[in-house]
Amino acid sequence: MECFEIFKAQNPEDFDVAFEIDGKKLYADKSRLTKISPTFKSMLSDRWISKDETVKIETYGYKNFKEFITFIYSGECSLNNKNIFDMIDIAEFYGVKTFKNACVEYLSKMEYISENVFELFELSDKYSLLKLKESINAFICKNFWNLLKSESYKCLSKPLMKTIVASFSNTLRMEEFFEAVFKWAEFRALKEELDENLNVQETIKQDLAEMLQFFKFDQMSIEFLIKFVVTKASFLFSGEKLGGILSSAHGKVYVRICDENGKIMKGVLICHEMEKVCDVIESQKNIPWINNYYWPTNQSIPTVPSKLIKRHGIEWYLIYDTWGDLAVKKNPCITNNHCLLAEMFADDGFVRNGNCKIEIYRYT
Repeated sequence: MECFEIFKAQNPEDFDVAFEIDGKKLYADKSRLTKISPTFKSMLSDRWISKDETVKIETYGYKNFKEFITFIYSGECSLNNKNIFDMIDIAEFYGVKTFKNACVEYLSKMEYISENVFELFELSDKYSLLKLKESINAFICKNFWNLLKSESYKCLSKPLMKTIVASFSNTLRMEEFFEAVFKWAEFRALKEELDENLNVQETIKQDLAEMLQFFKFDQMSIEFLIKFVVTKASFLFSGEKLGGILSSAHGKVYVRICDENGKIMKGVLICHEMEKVCDVIESQKNIPWINNYYWPTNQSIPTVPSKLIKRHGIEWYLIYDTWGDLAVKKNPCITNNHCLLAEMFADDGFVRNGNCKIEIYRYT
């Protein structure tokens, strides 16, 4: 603490290193800095700096850099929602693990909101903050469709959007995710067209070129492919590629559950013994489910593992439950005793009541 009091006094005669940041001087002890930071050890070596030479810091502002040095002297500093992003970058650059740990602890207690969650996602990915990234990913998956409406989503940079697409393409529903990313690119293109008179379609194509590989178009519904991909985004593909995408969508088996108001929960049936499962579902076509989630079909559970694997971000599944009944369950309720049949996605306003009915439909 005596050393810290001397540091706070900032008497130049008490130090052997002078930093210059934003036109201001900040004094410190070389030995203290070089012992804790490999970057300072290199930066302040006799080979690079003489005793009377001022070290210019241009990457960080005076206030944040002083807070960092304050931490080295006292083990404490003032972190807040505005400076935390610069602070953890400082911690990483100078290699001070204890300071990075303090920043990570602060980040773990931050409230995730639309204004900061994508920036936090980028930060967690950049610095490999695995626990933080896991928490943020869960938040984004749960709130993604609301986040799409935020200004921060529209303003995402191209590199960050590519990282998001790579991270969530196997988690979020493919159709809605592609449409959201396309609209992001469209927003950027229209904005740039006003500024620079660019070709909108060509700009969208350039922005999405490196992201298309992450979207499994052959797994999208024929409805979406026709209504959105063909109508709005066909310029992204060659004629041969688009034809192949459309061909792959034919012959799929879809299952949907309709509530009494015509709202739908639907998915693509992916399972072994496809025709047998289809027959079971067809047998329940005009029968409302029981207790708002199952039909008593009493089927034998297939011995072959399901083709589907439970995924984070998918809220509902159609399954055979422990008793062989056809059921719709939420992700957390799925166990190893259940056989997954389809990932299910509900329209806004879908109501789980006693009048819901199930059916199979196909596109040929």
